[in-house]
Amino acid sequence: MTMEWGRIEIGSMLHWETEFPAPVWSWPEPAAFFSLCRHALEALCGARRTRATLWLPSFFCFEVARHCQAVADIREYHDDCRWSEPDWSTLRPRPEDLVLAVNYFGVRSPEPWNRWRQNNSCILVEDHTQDPFSEWARNSTSNYAVCSIRKTVPVPDGAILWSPTGNALPEAPQAMDWNGSSLKAGAMLYKRSYLSETSDPDLKARYRDLQLRGEEMLSRSACSAISPVAEAIVSFGVPKFWRERRAANTRLLITLLNDFSDAQPAFRTWPERHAPFVLPLVFPSTAARDHYQDAMRKENIYCPVEWVCDTTDPGAKDLSSRILSISTDHRYSETDMRRIAEVMQRVGCESHVEIN
Repeated sequence: MTMEWGRIEIGSMLHWETEFPAPVWSWPEPAAFFSLCRHALEALCGARRTRATLWLPSFFCFEVARHCQAVADIREYHDDCRWSEPDWSTLRPRPEDLVLAVNYFGVRSPEPWNRWRQNNSCILVEDHTQDPFSEWARNSTSNYAVCSIRKTVPVPDGAILWSPTGNALPEAPQAMDWNGSSLKAGAMLYKRSYLSETSDPDLKARYRDLQLRGEEMLSRSACSAISPVAEAIVSFGVPKFWRERRAANTRLLITLLNDFSDAQPAFRTWPERHAPFVLPLVFPSTAARDHYQDAMRKENIYCPVEWVCDTTDPGAKDLSSRILSISTDHRYSETDMRRIAEVMQRVGCESHVEIN
């Protein structure tokens, strides 16, 4: 099921896919599709009769939080991807407030949130970006749910908003600000060519340029509907094999790194019928994290940071300075996971960086 590439790279932006093998997961219906997840949250908050109050976890993407300030008063509650549940004492919403609950890396159980809901009234919005077809997502009882499709599916843009309990959805936006999406689509095509070609070393510079410019334009885009290109790809559904491969790769990499002492996985287990998004590793210091990120980049293994947090929560800020994500998605095989583990072990043996 994996393609034989001319160049071997792990991580970074998803490349253009031409095959979507059956069987597939279908997206929830009815639903509203947007260009970005922040647009979906913007539309949901903007549909309130009075200015909304939106509660966001402290370990979260600050760019999304900053974007939502235009339509909502942002409140913060303390949460950590290593915890099974938030610090409930920091979450005190009013019945009309919106609360975003994040299934971090797709490995959380819904039970803590379900118990909390029994004694707390609010408009609950679940974020299932990192596993949109988990047992939690497919059996949700929240008021609304959102997912940034482009994080797990090879599309240049795309997000979905639906209501598991049948609440009214905001109207799809009329804006068509797809310039950034067009650049990202070009980057995905160039990346596919780069991975399969061996004759044109300039392809990487081309796709990186389009990727960076596309992301910058997307970050400044108006609330828009999903682009026609992304909508066409989304209509295929998501191959179940992709999630199965992701879960198998993550499980294997955890095993291979069992004796790795320079960092610890943010999780080692997950609920049945869930699939982890990546394997996040927590290092003892920022210096150690950055050292590994740089050393692995030199081996063509690209590891993003989840997330850079602009928060008043010292715990979330500290975690964001020490965490690094290892890609384990459907693009990669058991051989690739073994290569990642071997490189990490070698970097550890060769490194004399101060990590404490």
